[in-house]
Amino acid sequence: MNSLPALRLSLRLGKGTPIRSIQNWNWNRAASRSRPIAKIAPCQFRMASNTAPATPTPYFAEGEDPQQLSSDTAALQTQGWVLDTDGTGVLKTFHFKSYFKAIAFMNLIAAESSAKKHHPTMTVRFGSVDVHWTTHKPRGLTHKDIALAQHCDNGAGLMGAVDAGQSLKCGPSETKS
Repeated sequence: MNSLPALRLSLRLGKGTPIRSIQNWNWNRAASRSRPIAKIAPCQFRMASNTAPATPTPYFAEGEDPQQLSSDTAALQTQGWVLDTDGTGVLKTFHFKSYFKAIAFMNLIAAESSAKKHHPTMTVRFGSVDVHWTTHKPRGLTHKDIALAQHCDNGAGLMGAVDAGQSLKCGPSETKS
């Protein structure tokens, strides 16, 4: 055993058998004689399921009117918004024919969210923008999330949002023969 740190580690693990230094490891010989350093507890694995995941139920923030927000959330869902996995926010991807329009749309959202002091999580791609509205304190959907999601839909119309198949894609341009 040439490695003092490896010896210290093996003694800390309580095995009494020193760990060989990685520099001196002989893979062919050691494979048949190797001993486990520590017993590994069996992991619990989650098995795949054929059932579709349940649609999340909206979770409204404390102090909000659930009846009003339920109808507003349902209206947003008819416009392509979906609830996030825990039901505390709404998500939508907007598609554009140019990167510039995607950035302009993001700036439109940023200006309004700054004025309302409520900010989304946005991801800009080459021809699309993902928008996620949620409230962290108090946790859940609020009237601000709903109102600003509606603002996004209005702004997308002004900026010329298109269907997913018509958006700008990153990659080589197609040439017509």
